[in-house]
Amino acid sequence: MITTAEFKKLTAKPFGQEMRQYGFKGTGFNYFQETEEFLIAVFIDASRWGGSCRAGFAVHPKVIEKEYNGKRDITNLKIYQYEFVMTLTEYASGDWWDYKNDNKENLETLSKIIASFKEKAFPVIEQFKTKPNILELFDVTELKDFHKNWTKRTGVSIGATNFRFAWAMTMFFERRNNHKAQLFAKAGLSLLSKTDTFFGRSDFERVLTENNGAQQKV
Repeated sequence: MITTAEFKKLTAKPFGQEMRQYGFKGTGFNYFQETEEFLIAVFIDASRWGGSCRAGFAVHPKVIEKEYNGKRDITNLKIYQYEFVMTLTEYASGDWWDYKNDNKENLETLSKIIASFKEKAFPVIEQFKTKPNILELFDVTELKDFHKNWTKRTGVSIGATNFRFAWAMTMFFERRNNHKAQLFAKAGLSLLSKTDTFFGRSDFERVLTENNGAQQKV
């Protein structure tokens, strides 16, 4: 079985050529795109034990600069730091592709991966680019059975808990639609126990408190 380095040497160039046709820039197995509101990434992730790889994509709203350990550097964000990281399948583990000893077979594997990007990732990415975008269309009631509802909308799995997603939506809407920010903040708080130390609790409380203060001044 060939190594990850050998598989990457064989497939990185044709992978890049294909991704650049769709407006992505990058090198190796990581390619990026940027819109006015979002950072977008597609990637092939090699197994740490070698022998196989999987693929996925990620989207990050530029307005979300906060993270549990401080401020994010939006201009140099790593893919694992993106807020919404998704597989190319309906299940969280994603599909794994095994490396082969034959170069032709490995190029065929790459073709299957690229086809999966086109079938699964690109349509979801387009939902972020359209207006209204997928976040604007997502209703707070969908936090119940969140993963099921997200997959129903997109056909892919997302790596986020319901309360983390509620926090991201609160941050996303805070300056553009205060009412929706409040709805997600209230829902997010309801998903936390009294002893939960989730860093976003303070943002939920702040958004709700600021709104209450504004109402009292009127």
